[in-house]
Amino acid sequence: MVDYDNTLNDSDSKFIVKLDGVMGLPGGTLWEIYLKRVHREIVHARYPEKHDDAEFHCKLIFEYLGKPYDELAAKLLIKRYREAEEESWKNPAFFPDALPFLDGVKKRGYKLCLITGGHALEKAQSLEKRGSKAYFDHVFGEDTLGYRKTDVNYYWNALRLSGSKPAETVSVGDTLTHDIMPATSVGITTIWVNRKGESPQKNRKPDYEVRNLLEAFNYL
Repeated sequence: MVDYDNTLNDSDSKFIVKLDGVMGLPGGTLWEIYLKRVHREIVHARYPEKHDDAEFHCKLIFEYLGKPYDELAAKLLIKRYREAEEESWKNPAFFPDALPFLDGVKKRGYKLCLITGGHALEKAQSLEKRGSKAYFDHVFGEDTLGYRKTDVNYYWNALRLSGSKPAETVSVGDTLTHDIMPATSVGITTIWVNRKGESPQKNRKPDYEVRNLLEAFNYL
């Protein structure tokens, strides 16, 4: 099982470019606040039912910054966010190791499943178009599996639908909360692709940690 955003595709770069200047902030700064400080640390932890509520995220961003809510700025942020999201599969920025990794997995005879949040089919198609071949035996998204990627049931359903056993499965991804911990909880071996050299969180350690996808072959 391999993740798409920031594992195969440099999705962060799309958001950083699109959000640049919104609310008078550099794109990298605003994306850091949106993704880590608000989406992961607040929404995931306290308001999971608001996962897809863009306006709610905007309100939390203004609170985080200590600024009054600005409806026009919020609408612009949401517009740019959605543009960046679409760019991630319509005009992807695949990491140099992405296609060699997928090719290597297929050559070794492994079953290959794409696991992601939304727009799973579009993301799979963008990879297969770039590589000029069919890579995936299964394509899983939160809509098809019926659970958020942070939920262990996402992985249980992926195992069931792909006819796989936990002990024979590996999850490869960049996010501890989405790709590593839920998969670990159901007995799947995990490989954390830590491209940015982040420190693992307490009690959230993967089975293996690599700097890029090609290093992951050492553990498959």
